[in-house]
Amino acid sequence: MTYKNENDSTLYKSEPDQPAMVQYDSIQWNTTGPLFKAFKIIGEGDSILIKIPTKVLFDESFRAPIPQEFDTAGHFVFYIGASKILTEEEAQQEAMAKREKMMEEAMAASAEQTKIDGELIDKYLAENNITAQTTESGLRYVIEEQGTGEFPQEGQTVHVHYTGTLMDGTKFDSSYDRNDGPLTFALGQGQVIPGWDEGIALLKKGGKGTLYIPSSLAYGPNGAGGAIPPNSNLKFEVELVDIE
Repeated sequence: MTYKNENDSTLYKSEPDQPAMVQYDSIQWNTTGPLFKAFKIIGEGDSILIKIPTKVLFDESFRAPIPQEFDTAGHFVFYIGASKILTEEEAQQEAMAKREKMMEEAMAASAEQTKIDGELIDKYLAENNITAQTTESGLRYVIEEQGTGEFPQEGQTVHVHYTGTLMDGTKFDSSYDRNDGPLTFALGQGQVIPGWDEGIALLKKGGKGTLYIPSSLAYGPNGAGGAIPPNSNLKFEVELVDIE
């Protein structure tokens, strides 16, 4: 599907390998509107072009006011090609297959990125003569002071002072720069990045250490604002101040 306005500006175009899925009997369509009529007459393998005045489209198909950015006296041109017509069950199966494929691709990409991250962190450690331990997830850590008492357990509230930097030493955050004290969160509840949930659990009260966190256990391919670019490995100097 592709549709354009009266100025021939493309407002939407489906990807060649990802056709739009439109539910024929969905409540979003007015059954007397022109778009519904188009879907009703099109067959599998057919293509159709329809031109609909903007006012008619919104009044009769969408039953919604015309957005300000559209010319009320203008029109829309729809190019629709029906590659498949599926039953509801078939559509659900296809959607599930697509989700599974996307998850597999995401997992494969994450595994590859984890490998790259690990190589970069290990290179940094070697160049700086740092001996670190590595967990199964890929977290590298160095314990400077173990602390005393018991290790914190999942669900307990921990209070942590920290300084976070990129691997080139650029500082992006520190609890010491604020007046509200250490960061407080429930351990293992997903309130912080995975590398923190795992790394803080390795310290006892009063313990200090450095966490070298691969991007897959940090902010991943999206990064975090302007301070942490996509796929950034992070270094955190941490102190477990207290456990509740």
